[in-house]
Amino acid sequence: MLLQVIPYTGPIGGGLHPGEIIIIQGTVPPDIDLSSGCSTKPRSDVALHFSPRFRGSPCVVCNSLLQEEWGKEETLQQLPYKRGAPFETIILVHQDVFKVAVNGVHLLEYKHRIPVNKVDTFSISGKVRVHAMVNDY
Repeated sequence: MLLQVIPYTGPIGGGLHPGEIIIIQGTVPPDIDLSSGCSTKPRSDVALHFSPRFRGSPCVVCNSLLQEEWGKEETLQQLPYKRGAPFETIILVHQDVFKVAVNGVHLLEYKHRIPVNKVDTFSISGKVRVHAMVNDY
């Protein structure tokens, strides 16, 4: 699927299940949300918020939103993305964690705080150019 408009929010047909893979290719890393719906008021629960950050100390921050409250941030003090350089981010869904790889190298694991079978929406935002997104849902 080629995304023309960022920010993008769209359904995951049949919901998300262990064994599924999401692949995002582009330049400049995106913020990615896997959520339960796309409501803004009240805001839908977010199972995985993945946010690469260049400002300050470069890092990747992950979190979940449950009943409009953010949980404890998990911060990885490394940033495998380079401004303007192409990237490939792969999210592999397991029974109890999301595994994320960037450019073919494992980056992190994020334990599910919301049952993965409740995830039915994918969002991507930020100053990103997405060339392609591949999934098997």
